[in-house]
Amino acid sequence: MLLKTLAGTSLILLLVGCATTETIFVQEPLPLPERPVLPTVDSEELVCLSDTVYSNLAERDAALRGHIGRLEDIILTTH
Repeated sequence: MLLKTLAGTSLILLLVGCATTETIFVQEPLPLPERPVLPTVDSEELVCLSDTVYSNLAERDAALRGHIGRLEDIILTTH
């Protein structure tokens, strides 16, 4: 009888001990990749573009630069 009580108590303590384990997640800092070197475009090279194409190109570049900035901000929050 004593052996059963001792075995039951040991089992309960073992299960209770495992149930109180707290999991802690740690965010590792992400490396910030270097920005790619973009080719430069002279204004003389853009003269042949229509106003619409030039405007679309300017909006595209601005959107990409803004997106890169937001991604860098997200990465920097891990530091």
